Amino acid sequence: MMGAVATAPAMANEDPMGPAYAAEVSEFFSESTISGNVNFFMRARDRAGKDGNGNDTSKGTNLDHGSIFANLGFHSGYVADTVGFDAVIYSTFDMWAGEETGGSFEHEMNFFDCSSPYGATTSCDSFQTDNGVSYATAALKFKFGEDFNAKLGYFQPSVPSTLGVNWSFAPGTYRGGEVGANFDALSLGFVYADQYKAPWFKETYEFRDGSFWGSAGKDVGDVYSFGARYAFENGISLDAGYGGLTDGDRKNFHVKVKGTTDGGLYWSPQLYVVDDDNQYDSTAFQAALLTSFSQGQYSYRAEATYTSADSDKKRGQVGNMAYRLTEQYGGSNGAYEVWWNNRSDFNHDGEYAFFLSATRDFSDIGGTGFSAGLSGAYGAGAKAAGYDELVEYAYSFFANYAIQAGALKDANISFYYTNFYNDSDASDWGPYSNAFNDETDFKLILTMPFGVK
Repeated sequence: MMGAVATAPAMANEDPMGPAYAAEVSEFFSESTISGNVNFFMRARDRAGKDGNGNDTSKGTNLDHGSIFANLGFHSGYVADTVGFDAVIYSTFDMWAGEETGGSFEHEMNFFDCSSPYGATTSCDSFQTDNGVSYATAALKFKFGEDFNAKLGYFQPSVPSTLGVNWSFAPGTYRGGEVGANFDALSLGFVYADQYKAPWFKETYEFRDGSFWGSAGKDVGDVYSFGARYAFENGISLDAGYGGLTDGDRKNFHVKVKGTTDGGLYWSPQLYVVDDDNQYDSTAFQAALLTSFSQGQYSYRAEATYTSADSDKKRGQVGNMAYRLTEQYGGSNGAYEVWWNNRSDFNHDGEYAFFLSATRDFSDIGGTGFSAGLSGAYGAGAKAAGYDELVEYAYSFFANYAIQAGALKDANISFYYTNFYNDSDASDWGPYSNAFNDETDFKLILTMPFGVK
């Protein structure tokens, strides 16, 4: 009893807000960063139609807008080397767009005046863009030693899984959490979320089935995904993931192998699978081969895909394969790496497609910060009864300049021009469910990063 009494004054004198606590809080702030971007995005996209005989009409305005985007992100250190917090907010504003230019409001660089991509007649107020502010990230982050990490809140998946996000200048956002574990060469991940939002919506929404703008579909519960990545001693890595819904039948799976030869050639065969009895007659898949190589001032890419996505009995259309856990675009997204930036997705049932790209860096001849290149894509093989085979192809020119000095140092200015052709006589998104007609597309972008801390 006397011992207990003797120690009481010492315990009472301990300050819970003392030096140890102050050091932990100091680490939270001292290791934090605050940074952001201001971006200007201008786009003019014209698209042809089809007359009654399946011939191309003259092109008309499809998109014509100039948009301003700004974001600000706070990324903290860790209290007690265990818990931290990340937050990113962003704002968008259209300088010109929509009805005033004859273009669609669905340009994805500003907010839609809609609550979700489902049930357009009930979720959209004006079918125009809606300037405003939203959040990309607001999540607690945890680390437990060197081997375990987690996130909880509004976040973007970062552990191995089948889940990815849509992008504008901001990423899409899941509401939920993830857990990751690292054991030497093996990385494991689990992600769970009950809502999602594409970056052109202000608030998150539930996961639903249904594929068409205007279709409300039905609630399919939450999404979950497991993933694993293993790095072999010879430099080759293996990535696999599986995802599903808690109250729906759709599932997805991928496996990717990645390696680089002694000569510097990157190679990666990949397989993406989606199983959905609501959309497909049988399990859909896309096989891809990605390669790239750099030598001196030149960089090259060569890629190819083949897609199987039969949906004729289900939808009466030639189907397409999109790697995500919801059929609706903007309802979720997947950990998909094929990105050709030549307008079409080249992803119809029976379609084989090829892509080539070459880029030159001009720093060796006094053009420090300047690069330019060209790319091309070609797809064929999809066939709808009563229509010409889907043969689609495109070429693009692009250039980028990183400003080297002055008030805009580290800013980037870039342009991208694409000419896309569709030789089928089918109308937009008709017999070919993800095919549109001939287009020209021009994008001009100024990106200005800044750091506050």
